[in-house]
Amino acid sequence: MVDQFCPECGGALVFDAINKRFSCKSCGLFLTRDQLSDIRYKLKTLPDDERRKRQRQQADYLDWWLSGNKNKQ
Repeated sequence: MVDQFCPECGGALVFDAINKRFSCKSCGLFLTRDQLSDIRYKLKTLPDDERRKRQRQQADYLDWWLSGNKNKQ
């Protein structure tokens, strides 16, 4: 099995076969396989969402700048 790391603290995750859950040795996080998968998916997609947000802000600023409707002093 691939080494498992806690998405919260980076500690080692251990699979408990009886409860069918992962637990973190460091922070005590206790997750099912589906919960762990969901958290990792959200963490993985976060930077892409931030990049899109930044690109949208830059495009809005460029549109504003090119429109010529700026308050000129």
